[in-house]
Order: sequence, then C-alpha cells, then structure tokens
Amino acid sequence: MRILVTGGHGFIGSHLVRLLLAEGAAVRCLYRREGVPAALEGLDVEIVRGDLRRRGGLVAAVRGVDEVYHLAGLVSSLSPRAMRATNADGTRRLLDAAEEAGLTGRFVFCSSMAAVGPAGPAGTLTEASPLRPVTAYGASKALAERHVLERSERLPVTILRPPGVYGPGDAEFLRLFRAAAQGFSLVAGRATKRYSLVHAEDLARAFILAARSPEALGQAWLVAHPEVVTLADIIAAAESAVGRRSRRLVLPESFMRLVGTTADLVSQWTGRSSVLGAERMQELVSGDWVCAPGPFQAATGWSPTKDLVTGFAETAAWYRAEGLLR
Repeated sequence: MRILVTGGHGFIGSHLVRLLLAEGAAVRCLYRREGVPAALEGLDVEIVRGDLRRRGGLVAAVRGVDEVYHLAGLVSSLSPRAMRATNADGTRRLLDAAEEAGLTGRFVFCSSMAAVGPAGPAGTLTEASPLRPVTAYGASKALAERHVLERSERLPVTILRPPGVYGPGDAEFLRLFRAAAQGFSLVAGRATKRYSLVHAEDLARAFILAARSPEALGQAWLVAHPEVVTLADIIAAAESAVGRRSRRLVLPESFMRLVGTTADLVSQWTGRSSVLGAERMQELVSGDWVCAPGPFQAATGWSPTKDLVTGFAETAAWYRAEGLLR
C-alpha cells in the first residue's frame, strides 16, 4: 500500500509515518523545501516537492497512492488570511488534486477541537456540537472541514478533531516540563480548568483505524483519551515526570491577554508569528476543552493506551535523551 502524508515531518505526522512504515506501507511525504526534513532522516520514505498554497505538484503527489493523510497546516500566523490560505484553501487544493488523481482510498483530514471551540464550564463536546471557533486557527480548520465534507459524495473522506497532543517530539509542552524542572509552574487561569488530551502515538493509531473503518466514513470525529484532567492535574503529572515539586505561580487572565497582545506586537515588528500570541491566550482563557471520545471508539475499535501520568513520564524521558531537559 502506498500512502501520502502531508505534514509527515511534523510532530504528529512523524509518529504516523513511523507507524505506517512499521505496518509495511510505502510512505510518500509532501515537503515544500529542498532536501529531507530532519524528522524524516534515516527513514525509508519518498519525499515529493509540493506546497499547499500552490496547485503545482499536488496532483503528482497524490497520483498512485491508496490513502491520503492530510496533517499539514499552520498553528500560528501573522494574519487570519495567511492561516486560511494554508489550512482551508490548501486543503481545498489537495482535495482537488485527489479528485483529479482518482483517489479511491480514504482521505483523512486532521482538523482540531479548536474548530468546534470550547465546551464551556462543566460542558462536554460531542460530534453534534455546533462549530463555534474562538480563534482564527479554529475558524480556518472549520472552513477546511466544510471543504472536506463537501467532497464526501465524490471522495471517501474522514475528519479527526484531536485536542491537545503531547508525546516525544513535542515542543509545545516542553516549556511546562522545563519550568517544573526549575522549580516553578505557571498556572494560566483557573487550576480547575478541564482538558481532554491525547498522546501522539495513540493519535497516530487513531488516524489509521479511521482510514480503514467503514463506520468512520464521511464524518468528523472527536478523538481523545477518555481521561478528563484539570490544569492542576497536568502540572502535577509534569512534576512527577521530572521528579520535583514546583512552586505554583498563578497568572490572572487579564495578564495572559496582555501577554498575547504584546506577543502579537512583537510578531508584527519582527515578521515572525508567535505561539504565545493573542490567539493562544484566547484559547487558554476560554471555557473547558473537553470532549466525549466514546463514539469514535465505538465506530473504529480505537482504544488509547497512554494516560497522562504514563505519557508524561515517557515524554520527559525523551526530552532528557535528546538533551532538551536536565
């Protein structure tokens, strides 16, 4: 089986690529630069040139493959327009290419819980929840979902909406682990704020099961570990993973909004987007980010294997092995 993975050099994508290779698949990865990305060095993958912002190269990338896993996209940008151009318009171009190439296998799109928006206090998101994104990133993913579902009569499509993802290779949670190792942890807003999370390896298996499951066809699914954790639980798990208790520094929401605004101003001045911008702060101060993954598990048989404490211990060990964490 030959498979195309966009974003295969990214955090989640690299886990998926390794799992597909372990299954014996021939993996092709889309990459818009010259050479081989560092995350794929030493792996038996075919690198094809292509850019989601341009049609050229996409048809050739899809031609001859049995499945497409579309994970590439922006998580931060200098403007909502740039976010939409890659995440939504780029997805539409790849769908066009898949149709033109005559794809008969599954087209699996990695969306995000951000496309739905927060659940609100004591709430839980389901597949029936309306799409109410609170950021430009979430809005771009929601629009991309619409493009995907519009093709459901002509292409076999499936959408997954993961929440926060962690595991070896992740840079987002590294700041949390480093702070805990240094003896302090930042509590961004309410310590009782609730989250659904998923380990990258579990998510990679979810993508493959979604691609092979008839019941998952033509729908968007929320996928997460069923364990619901609070911000306090996340900090405690990081402390346990680094073997040190930390002093909790509570950041009021007003301060977090100020940080986001300042980061955006710096980004406009430097021309480089920041993951600490107002978009990210808006997600942190919004309601709980909790979903019910039961329907996806029932449809596909997927069962996550790594709870937060186990997954964080494994992640910390990887950070240490890579020299990223003392």
